[in-house]
Amino acid sequence: MSKSAAVFVKDVVKCYGDNKILDGLCMTVDRGTIYGLLGASGCGKTTLLSCIVGRKNIQSGEVWVLGGTPGAKGSGVPGPRVGYMPQDIALVGEFTVKDAIFYFGRILNMDDKLISERFQKLSKLLELPPDDRFIKNCSGGQQRRVSFAAAMVHMPELLILDEPTVGVDPVLRDKIWNYLVEIVHSEKIAVIITTHYIEEAKQADKIGLMRGGKLLAEESPARLLTLFHTDTLEEAFLILSRNQEEGRISSALDGASRSQGNAILDSASSTTSIATFDIAYGSKDELTPAKKRTKIKKDQTSLQRHRIKALLDKNWKQFYRNVTGIIFLITFPLLQTLCFLNGVGGDVKGLKLGIVNDETMTTRCQNFDFNGTTEIHDFTDCHFHNMSCRFLEYLEHPMIHKVEYKSLEEATEAIKHGTVLGVLYMSENFTKSYEDRIQNGKDAEPWMADFGEIKAFLDMSNRQTGATLKYKLYELFYRFQEELFQECNWPVRLGSLPLKKNFMYGHEDEPYTIYMIPGTIITMMFFMGAMMTSQIIITDRKEGVWDRSIVAGVTSLEITLTHFILQAVIMALQCTEVLIMVFPAYHSTHLGSPGAIFCITYLAGICGMAYGFWVSVICEDHSQANISVSGGFLPMMLLCGLIWPTEAMPIGLRIFSKCLPFTLAIESFRNVIKKGWSLWDLQVLNGIGVLLGWTLMLGIISLWLIKLKR
Repeated sequence: MSKSAAVFVKDVVKCYGDNKILDGLCMTVDRGTIYGLLGASGCGKTTLLSCIVGRKNIQSGEVWVLGGTPGAKGSGVPGPRVGYMPQDIALVGEFTVKDAIFYFGRILNMDDKLISERFQKLSKLLELPPDDRFIKNCSGGQQRRVSFAAAMVHMPELLILDEPTVGVDPVLRDKIWNYLVEIVHSEKIAVIITTHYIEEAKQADKIGLMRGGKLLAEESPARLLTLFHTDTLEEAFLILSRNQEEGRISSALDGASRSQGNAILDSASSTTSIATFDIAYGSKDELTPAKKRTKIKKDQTSLQRHRIKALLDKNWKQFYRNVTGIIFLITFPLLQTLCFLNGVGGDVKGLKLGIVNDETMTTRCQNFDFNGTTEIHDFTDCHFHNMSCRFLEYLEHPMIHKVEYKSLEEATEAIKHGTVLGVLYMSENFTKSYEDRIQNGKDAEPWMADFGEIKAFLDMSNRQTGATLKYKLYELFYRFQEELFQECNWPVRLGSLPLKKNFMYGHEDEPYTIYMIPGTIITMMFFMGAMMTSQIIITDRKEGVWDRSIVAGVTSLEITLTHFILQAVIMALQCTEVLIMVFPAYHSTHLGSPGAIFCITYLAGICGMAYGFWVSVICEDHSQANISVSGGFLPMMLLCGLIWPTEAMPIGLRIFSKCLPFTLAIESFRNVIKKGWSLWDLQVLNGIGVLLGWTLMLGIISLWLIKLKR
């Protein structure tokens, strides 16, 4: 390789699966020259540039940039020695024009004063929009000019421009080319430029004509025009493309050994039958004697203070300048919490219950009075009167809306049609039979026991409402019977179940909301973390900001770390507002310390962020990410014990569920708020350990996948 070469590419092969993008490509770019890389869309230009700046790995061949291998430690590529303007805008929409230039300058460790000087010069040259205009409010042409300035701010040794003049005014385009020619000659930098405007490449010192992953020719524009007897580069490119299709270009690109500058074309024009030209078909200079390629250990984990500071500034501006995003991130957890606290766990109201009372069909229990329903004789005997109406008085409850029917057949038909949720039936001699059943006990006749029952017919198609009504009827009947025994001077406990209940934690009438609080908070924070991280990182990648920052020298670890720092702060705010809403605002009780409660909640959010980071790596766009987050979250929510206890699952599924991110975390949270356990209790630490384990594992896998995708 010539000492003056800024870029040397030899026999490079790059594949995506079975698709070969670069096919034995060779190329040389000398220092102090402009190299125009021309070719149709899809021919591999952008992929080649990505390999040169170290963003893509190659399957075989050699790539040397500024005397080193891209990505090798200390090479400066990616880094400050190269300036890169990608085909996409690759700028943060929430940046102002000035912010965009200062961001890349600070990443490259430039002093703010020097950045300001360069910015003023580039602003005048490129006719940039006003300093304080947001990138997202600039036109396409203005955005490309800002992108160009960002690549030029540090005056790199190698400048790579991918379609820099698309959408640019012809006068300004000419001005840009003149500037490039000037700095190349004065600063001795190398420029690689791709363009759709083939004719504008005439100002380049050398051009490479690329097609189908191969370099058809590599010569100066003037020499190509002379050799092909054409007036336009486009016509020369067309002749070369036709010869390639007809198989009349035999070069080193196909594996044969050939010296640079010696090629034969069978027919260069319609008027020449055979002609021999001296033309280079890709550089074949020898860098060093042939040797086995060794894998270069690339520097992808270093942390630099100036880069982290610039990235944090970028992330913060992206956040606080997105008003809609701020409103969503702050209010969405509160709205979810409010919906949960007000929509879940309350008492069911207004369930329609059919009543068929054959004992008092004539009076319909009108103007019923409790007095006289019990009558004590000889201090021991107690006689009952109108017990059916007495019991129906206990059904005056917000949960129950009584609907009277004349017959059991009519009432059961109403159940079938969904008019009522259930029916209570009392026979015509209910009171007498009920009294005899109690008085005679085990000696009562079977028919007497049957008529002394209140028969219930319930619709259990909706298990939750059906079961709620069933247990409410049990509760009301026990109260009815206990008060009846009390009036008769009988031991009240004889009317209760022979089971004495004592509660170590909680109480019998505790709302279902209390049970749901741990699972709801943990799953909500996990989901918020996953959605927030996946969306932000995919936005960075889709807009090209991630790749462009890495070409400027930032590592994937630095980008990931700075995103996590800002989002961890946001997550802390979200956790705080949710816990304040649940406990102080809605007076939910907790026995454990607020610090332990916050710690578990916050770790669940951090684990969700790690999950979102993994999703952002495996997904290409926001739609895929949304599907992946939701698709993964739903089965975890079903198996975590939030909806149904894990103890009801088969043993294999139960073990699997406890390995999921937030199953044990929910149990730990519940033990803290209901039992007052400390953060250092072993069972509480189990949940914390699972969250930390998943966070670490997902983070390592994500970083490995990022490296693998290169």
